[in-house]
Parts: sequence; C-alpha cells; structure tokens
Amino acid sequence: MAVCGSCGNRVSELALECPRCRATIGATPEPAASAVPPPPPRAAVTPVAVLAPPGPNPPAPPPPPPLSASVPRPPEPEPAPEREPVSRTVLVIAAAAALIVVAMITVALIAQNPSGDDDGEAAAAGEVAANAEVEVPGTAPDGVDSAGATVGYSGAHLVDGDPNTAWRVEGDAEGEEIVLTLPEARTVTEVGIVNGYAKVDEESGDRRYGQNRRVLAATWVFDDGTEASFELEETVEPQVFTLDAPVETTTVRLRLDEVSRPGGRDFTAISELSLTGY
Repeated sequence: MAVCGSCGNRVSELALECPRCRATIGATPEPAASAVPPPPPRAAVTPVAVLAPPGPNPPAPPPPPPLSASVPRPPEPEPAPEREPVSRTVLVIAAAAALIVVAMITVALIAQNPSGDDDGEAAAAGEVAANAEVEVPGTAPDGVDSAGATVGYSGAHLVDGDPNTAWRVEGDAEGEEIVLTLPEARTVTEVGIVNGYAKVDEESGDRRYGQNRRVLAATWVFDDGTEASFELEETVEPQVFTLDAPVETTTVRLRLDEVSRPGGRDFTAISELSLTGY
C-alpha cells in the first residue's frame, strides 16, 4: 500500500493519483504555508493641524514722485447740463397768476379802507395852519414886559408856533370868532389850542396865564358846515382834539363859546392854534 503525500490517504501502489485529493502519487508534497501573524494594532494618531503655506508678500507701495515733478491738477468738474428753456405757455400762466395775486391784494386794501384815504398821505399828516391867514375880532394895544421890551398881540401870533407869544383882545371875547384861511383846501384830522397867555416873564417870573381871561369852551366850524365843540381845561399845555371824521376845508372858524373871568387884567388871550391834516 502507498500513502498519498498530500493528504495521507492510503492508496494502491499501482495508483498514479490519489482519489481523494487528486494529487500525483509519489510527488513530494509542498510545504504548508506558514501562517502570517496578524499586524499589531495601530496606536491612536493625534490629528495635527496642517498649516497653509504662507502666501506671497503684499506688494510694496509705489515710490513717491520726485520733488521736481509737478502735482497733477484735479479733474475739472463736468459742466452742468443746460436747462431746457421755459416754454412760452408756462411764462404766460405765471404772469396771469401774478396779476391775479395783485388784484386780490388791491381788493383787500380797498375793503380795509373804503374811504380811499391814502396811507402815505395819512403818514405825512402834519401842521397845516402855519401858513394860514388869520382874521381876529380885535387886537389889544402893545404892552411892555418887565425888561422894558415892547410886546405885540397881533393875530399872527396864533400860528407862529411859539406859546410865549399870544393874540389878545380887550375885555370878554365870548361869542367872537377867529377865522383861519388856508392857502389851499386841506383835510383836517385834529384841532388844537393853547387857551390863554402861556408866557412866563423872564425878568420877573410872572405867569401871564392866570392874569388874563382864558377860553373855556370853543367850537371849530368847517366849510361843509361840520362843527366840533370841545370844553377846555385851564392849563398852559396844548390841548389837541381828534375830529370824528377827517374834514376837507379851506377855512376854519373858531367860535369862543365860553371865556373865564379876568385874573387882574381884563383881556381875552390865546397863545396858539393848530390844525393837523394833510
């Protein structure tokens, strides 16, 4: 009996091949491959951060221009676009709107001042009696003051603007009239009077106001028949009265309605008359 060299199976000596493993009988069996030991376990690997390679260096700034080089001028601004011309229709509409506004203002002013008085004339109102002709019912004889100077009492003193001068007439002039005639028609808004002899004698210091008669009530009469009557106070200060409405006139008559009793000298005196208007 023979033994298979490969599997150890007993076979016939005449057999050329092992019926079990099909190995050739008499062949030298191949050595069994040695078992390869398993690889040892890997140790835990700590992850290492991989740094990115450094980038290229930033470019160096350009060198400054040489001192001799001229500094370039800044670019000139672009010209503003030309406006399109305003159409003729727009201009016509604007002009019409302006005319409407002017008309509305004019109507409003007329509504506020229906009498038609001009504000400029009112603003220019002033004394209008300075150039008037004066008619008086009589004149007292001249006198002499404490310094020996002659003093006159003509009607012109009524409109000379000086309260230290006066018109004077003998006795009680109650009921008499003084007439002022203006060079042309004027609109009078106020009347005024200094109703006695307001002078204080410079030499003696005597006050002439209480020594003569004073006008206590008077009426101003105008061309259209308008009358304005006022009671007067006994004072050397000017007394001014506003008329109820402006009056256009050329002549003004002052009627002396009431005169005081004499204070030692029996004369009626008035130092000043005034008319305010335009």
